[in-house]
Amino acid sequence: MAAALSAEQEQATKNFIEVVNRMRRRRSGGLVSWGTAVKFLAARKFDVARAVALYEQHEATRQREGLVHFDPTQEPLKSELDTGKFTILPTRDESGAAIAVFTARIHSPQLSSHQTTLQGVVYQLDVALESVDTQHSGLVFIYDMSNSKYSNFDYELSQKILTLLKV
Repeated sequence: MAAALSAEQEQATKNFIEVVNRMRRRRSGGLVSWGTAVKFLAARKFDVARAVALYEQHEATRQREGLVHFDPTQEPLKSELDTGKFTILPTRDESGAAIAVFTARIHSPQLSSHQTTLQGVVYQLDVALESVDTQHSGLVFIYDMSNSKYSNFDYELSQKILTLLKV
């Protein structure tokens, strides 16, 4: 079970929510939740300014790549998720970090668009990052190229995945 937030962390969370919700109201967006605020703050050691900058980068990337509204139960995302090319393993590394694996040999650039592949990655990362343990211990990303061929590789997609992970 996760430890409760300290008084300073709770105040930082309130400050983050105030700043982000002010920005979202200007854009006619919905309000950010406490859990989302903690997720971004934890990634930046509860530094509000850095967490807000991370949130803004995150939202800009999602907008740019069309990763805002998608349904994992609908095609083509459902089939993309069923391939298992990107998965969060049920185990963690020795430091407690979640382990995410992109298996290149399963990817076929001719059959799957960048947007659909990125939606699959983002959906699973969002689910993984709901875990307080993952928020605290982080995530290890493995780009598994074993037994893959040149036809499986998509440089532009790889760059987009790395950009998502940096943000």
